[in-house]
Amino acid sequence: MKPKSFDIDTAKEIVGDSRMRTIEEKARHDADSGIMDAPKQVKGTYWDGIQSDMDYIVYIHAHHKRTQRMQRIQEKA
Repeated sequence: MKPKSFDIDTAKEIVGDSRMRTIEEKARHDADSGIMDAPKQVKGTYWDGIQSDMDYIVYIHAHHKRTQRMQRIQEKA
């Protein structure tokens, strides 16, 4: 298995609903602003590292979706 290769559904399950919504909201806002400010890797226990990786995956997925959406809208205009 490659690092950070978890699927988005597993990542969302590990992150939890309320945290997922917060991360996705920040990712969408960042994409609208044209910046990338993904969560950083947390040092600590193994589980802390896994959780920070899942935060990162959720952020990247939401940011990518928003960026792709904005691109499609621009192409149609």
